[in-house]
Amino acid sequence: MRTLCLLSLLLPAFLCAQVPLPKPDLSKAPPVISVEPDLPEGAAGFPVDVNNYENPLLLFQGAKQEIPMADEPSPDLLPPIAPYLPGEKVPEGTPDKPLTPDELRLRSLGIKIVSSVVGLRVWDSFGTQLASGVGCYVSADGVILTDSGLLHPEIAEKIDYITVTGADGTNTKVSGFYVADLTSGIALLQGEDTDTTPLELKADTDFRQEQASHVLAMSEKRGLVLADATVQMDGALTGLGWLNVRGKDSPGGVGSPVVNDAGQMIGIVAMQVPLKSWMNFALPCDAAAFELRKGRAPLKPLTSLPKSPKLRDVANDPEFVRAFETLQKRRVESAMRQFVTLARKYPRSAECWALLGLSASYLGAAPEALNCQRKAVALDPKAGLYWHQLAFAKLREKAGMADDTTEDKEALELATEQRPNDALAWLLLASRRVRDGDLGSADDALKRVMLLAPNYAQAHYLSAYVKGRQKDYEGAQTAITQSLKLNPGYSEAWYYQGLLLDKNGDPNEAAKAYRNTVRLRPTHPNAWKNLAYALKKGGKTSEAREAFEEHTKRSAKK
Repeated sequence: MRTLCLLSLLLPAFLCAQVPLPKPDLSKAPPVISVEPDLPEGAAGFPVDVNNYENPLLLFQGAKQEIPMADEPSPDLLPPIAPYLPGEKVPEGTPDKPLTPDELRLRSLGIKIVSSVVGLRVWDSFGTQLASGVGCYVSADGVILTDSGLLHPEIAEKIDYITVTGADGTNTKVSGFYVADLTSGIALLQGEDTDTTPLELKADTDFRQEQASHVLAMSEKRGLVLADATVQMDGALTGLGWLNVRGKDSPGGVGSPVVNDAGQMIGIVAMQVPLKSWMNFALPCDAAAFELRKGRAPLKPLTSLPKSPKLRDVANDPEFVRAFETLQKRRVESAMRQFVTLARKYPRSAECWALLGLSASYLGAAPEALNCQRKAVALDPKAGLYWHQLAFAKLREKAGMADDTTEDKEALELATEQRPNDALAWLLLASRRVRDGDLGSADDALKRVMLLAPNYAQAHYLSAYVKGRQKDYEGAQTAITQSLKLNPGYSEAWYYQGLLLDKNGDPNEAAKAYRNTVRLRPTHPNAWKNLAYALKKGGKTSEAREAFEEHTKRSAKK
């Protein structure tokens, strides 16, 4: 799929300023170290030049767009959970051992609901699979509840039939539908099997406090997959009624039921962020319960599935155009309010969520931006630029002392995989690999950066750091010289230059480099002290004493 690029790349200097690098350790030799750069001063968020963004209305020319639908969860992301259900083949080599209380609880719950959960696959007339997900019976005569995203208008006109796979491997078809509403997220289908065991819907559940739950998926490869999770209402401004579902395993797919300990359905997964550090977005089952209570609409054939709103319809909506123009004019607070309205109107539009996240980022609301970018990549996982934005939002959140996860690294790897010419994503990935101690992979990423953007001073600086850690001091000197040539005002590069010169036994030149550092950044945590040591080695005792007094004075203010 060709991605709709509504976001532009950020300025390299500001991107690099967000990248946490290892803290200096002056007690070890050789002193080839760096410090964590500060964020840009006076920035409410990070600077974004919306005037350089591609106008989305120009991207709908040519071939018709298709949105990617949720694939069956990868077995690599779904480690087998014990115990295995009765009748399920146990892998060879599985040791016999008594079941723990948690395993017994899961097995009991699985046996109770196994016959109610089904796998759904959407096909065109040529036998090509268009989408796949999960559903569950909610009536005794075969009504299936699933997420309406499986029947998105972008593919609706191609849908020929839908297959239903039970936990016992039997296959039937869907004979029609009652409701398919993207706004509420509800799709009610009629299955051919009219003697079914329904799940009980528990409406009016209070999600204000985090509570234990369980997420289910039906895989043709593995059968029923069940795992523990937690669920809570998203209280953020951009939450908009969604539920956050988290857990250690990620069996859920689009349409997966979220159930409580009693086996009652309390929510339905609508979006799945395809990461190992997984997170699903779900909707309460209240809307589905309401649809079932008010009586069924007439059964309609699949050919009558809603054909709008498609991607083109969203981008051509005058409200969308106005919001985009508002953002271009840097009226960010107003633009954010407009995109909140659009996200309510088009909750399955990756573009609306991405631009809402961008507005939040511009205002410095990192958690809000992260919330939105997760939804954007869940809806359009082939959009490398959205992965870029997700990674950057996560880095901003981590700068605020959020829990460290692998989410930013995974997002950057996906961004560079899908956008191999994204120099800034490669640079951020290189920095993350440095922090992980993976210097060889970091060096490979930096080579890609310098091939794509040879004038990035930050890339040469980071390359010097990597080479220094690898004890290639000659290479480090070459890289730091190039960094300073490209940006003589780069204080961190001057500091690193001082370290290299000091190691090479040239304290006088090292002192000059440290003086440039403190001139450009008087609050540098180590430059004054290093300057004092270099001056002392050079025989300039009085100047060394002054520099050390300055270091002591600044340290006392912290």
